[in-house]
Amino acid sequence: MGSLKESVLNCSINTDDDDVFINKLNKLAGNNGEDTYSVIIQTLTSLDLKPGEAKKCWFEIISHRENISNTLGRKISLLATISDYFFSFEKSLKNHRIVEINAYEKIKKDSTHDDLTGLFNKAYMQDALSQHISLAKRHNTDLSILFLDIDDFKGINDTFGHHSGDIVLKNVAHTISQEMRASDIIARFGGDEFVILMPNTYKINALLISERLRKTIQQKTITIKGTTHQITVSGGVAGFPVDALKVKDLLNLADSALYRAKGAGKNSISLFKEDKRRFLRIKFNRPIKVKHLGFTRTRTLSGTSKNIAIGGILFENKEPLSIGAKVQVSFSIDKESDPLFLIGTIVRVETFGPHNYDIGMTLSFKEMEKTAKDEISKFLIQQSEDNDK
Repeated sequence: MGSLKESVLNCSINTDDDDVFINKLNKLAGNNGEDTYSVIIQTLTSLDLKPGEAKKCWFEIISHRENISNTLGRKISLLATISDYFFSFEKSLKNHRIVEINAYEKIKKDSTHDDLTGLFNKAYMQDALSQHISLAKRHNTDLSILFLDIDDFKGINDTFGHHSGDIVLKNVAHTISQEMRASDIIARFGGDEFVILMPNTYKINALLISERLRKTIQQKTITIKGTTHQITVSGGVAGFPVDALKVKDLLNLADSALYRAKGAGKNSISLFKEDKRRFLRIKFNRPIKVKHLGFTRTRTLSGTSKNIAIGGILFENKEPLSIGAKVQVSFSIDKESDPLFLIGTIVRVETFGPHNYDIGMTLSFKEMEKTAKDEISKFLIQQSEDNDK
């Protein structure tokens, strides 16, 4: 409902002609269904009518405007018509209030936006999430959310005061607004927390977008009372429908992933991971070779695999790899077989000390020969059967 209200308000932007405004609203209703009429009447009069009743009132108002205009020989404003209509014909509808659209727009903005940052607020985000989840269900698409907060923000407030904290919040909010896509919805969720809704975005892609945002924020500096500070953020990503189907659950899971990122040392983005594996995963210790794709002269790194599944592989490496990097991993299933080449995307990097990194890679089967998938499947099934004996 929130997005429909925004759409109704948008129909009024740069539109002083009531005929144009009415045509835009009728077109909006044609594209979005009868619920639109309830929003139109609620927006203009504050009355909450059921869709069928609202539609009847709306077209009677338009007809009434035409009749009055023809009688007087001049155009009558829509708001004047609405007032006369409810006074003369629909006296049973009490307590209506005619709202001038620009005044309503200001009231609407005050109720949906955060005063400090200008971003949407928590209430608006929760409504938007509910709507977009419904759309994703209807169209069988993905969406992802990023739960983000500023590292060590309390220390900034305690050391420099809340005014300085506000400067940091506004700067981070501005960077997020500049970096995210036009289709993304950004809200200040409370305190130093931000939530970003990414429609039509699978969570692996959301992780890459979030990681790029994190790096951009880290690269910027903020001057507070004459001293320069580098601000970092941590975040958690969860996706619909792969992780959760409800708004509250999705937010909780992204928040859980955020705290995982905090526990890993801050200044990082974590994907929510269910304890139960989506795919059969087994321990798999083999020497491996790792190489970036697209660089013919890139040196080959040596590592050791830890576990493997149809969906990905986890390995140890002496050097970190960038999240989002496309890499090729090669290893042998057994001593007699030829090396197997896997291609995928780095989605996880954890540090356990100098020259000691755990690297998680999702596999891109579209980029590999079908035989690679078949070989891994056979190996996993065989290992599983051996373990059951």
